[in-house]
Amino acid sequence: MHRSREFQSTAGRSLAGLLPVLTGVLVWPLVLSATPISANEPAPAGALYHSDPQHLWNRLHDALFVRIGPDGREYGRDRLDPLLWTETEFLLENRSRDRAIALLQEFLNENGQKLIAEPLRRAVLQRDLWLIFNWLTPRLTRDRADETRLAGLLASVISRLALTPEQIRGLPDNYAAAVASGEFATKFDPLRPDEPYLPPDLFASDGPWVCVGRPDGPVAPQHLRENGGNNPSTNSVFLVFLRLPGGRDATLDLLKQLRAFDQPLVVKSDAAGNRANKFLPNKNLPLIPAGTEMALVRRAFVIDSSNTPVPSPLTESVQLRVYREVPEITGETLDASLVSGTAANRNARAWQSFFEFRLNRQLLFAGRAGGLRAVGGDERDFKTGFRAHGWDPFERGQDDRRFSEGDQPPVRQNCFACHSLPGLTSFNSYSDDWRGGLSSGNVRPPPALSEVSVAEALASGSEWKKRRPNWIALRGLLTK
Repeated sequence: MHRSREFQSTAGRSLAGLLPVLTGVLVWPLVLSATPISANEPAPAGALYHSDPQHLWNRLHDALFVRIGPDGREYGRDRLDPLLWTETEFLLENRSRDRAIALLQEFLNENGQKLIAEPLRRAVLQRDLWLIFNWLTPRLTRDRADETRLAGLLASVISRLALTPEQIRGLPDNYAAAVASGEFATKFDPLRPDEPYLPPDLFASDGPWVCVGRPDGPVAPQHLRENGGNNPSTNSVFLVFLRLPGGRDATLDLLKQLRAFDQPLVVKSDAAGNRANKFLPNKNLPLIPAGTEMALVRRAFVIDSSNTPVPSPLTESVQLRVYREVPEITGETLDASLVSGTAANRNARAWQSFFEFRLNRQLLFAGRAGGLRAVGGDERDFKTGFRAHGWDPFERGQDDRRFSEGDQPPVRQNCFACHSLPGLTSFNSYSDDWRGGLSSGNVRPPPALSEVSVAEALASGSEWKKRRPNWIALRGLLTK
């Protein structure tokens, strides 16, 4: 695809100089309004950061997040992550790129950071722009002036939105607000296994939930795998929590057993028959009892006024799993968990209950339920980021049915796809190598999981983030 060379790579070029060369770019006048978003009625389309859809912050967000599907509908406006993949041309082709450049330049020219002073909205907009920058980072090696310019403008606006350390510490704990709202159940109900819940004691330092860490890096490395630039959630730190029915002591004892286990994780099985996988997990592995709960919490980084990535109190998503049944690990139960489309596989889906909550900006800014919403059991969405495909469904030209069903699978089924194995073998923080080991007999040695404080887990995530190529690329532009 031909890309325009008419834009200089310097981030300081004025909007007046840009306008004559923008083709097909609509630049709205700046309109200010003091009317807040109502908490009791939906905001108009495009009114996330301000009640006026034409507010500069709304227009900038829409230019980067909103995509038009083959069905003519808008997608992605209040989505947690942008609709971008490794093969996406959106924001790289002339029209969408030029619109983004014009709005970023308008932000700089008009001191857009002064239009909204509220630290929470500034932090979230910075987060949104940072995700776009991460996606763009691998493309900067191609030495294209237009992409370099877009990256430079993103970095400049990100820097202007930076908060002081005091402001970051003062950001609301939206998870606590979600629990306090009373909109969600607070514990799992076996009689209502599909009802989402948020445990109020998840972060309690002496409660039944144990925050799990490892000495050699993040405890959920798969969720941080950058996949060639297709995983924007590398701006987050992931916290893993574990709770056994026997309480905190039982949970700590399980972690101790896992650290002490020195036998092979998989063993040859004569009973495997004609199965493709000739190995089974070692039956001497510690057992996870039915009723065990696990939680994966995604917390946002923000960049402070000293150009340092800092974990914020902002929870972006929560995924919960409850082990309703823990079958014995046999060739049959492994087949049931791995071979889709069978009756046994459908039954295996009942071994665990899966729940997910995602951040919603409109709810967050309106002060409702901490901005967290429960993902519906039948809710569909595109697969982006973690373990996503590279192709862009908005640019493939497929029919509407494929786009609405094949490209937007049920969200909560994605959890089962990664955690379908029985019992301990679904605990990917202990080992995410089971599937390969079932056929090869080799499984990577598991990490030494142990209890850590939330503060320690956040600090470990910060150190990891500072070593990432996408952060190093952004830091170089922030300091210019």
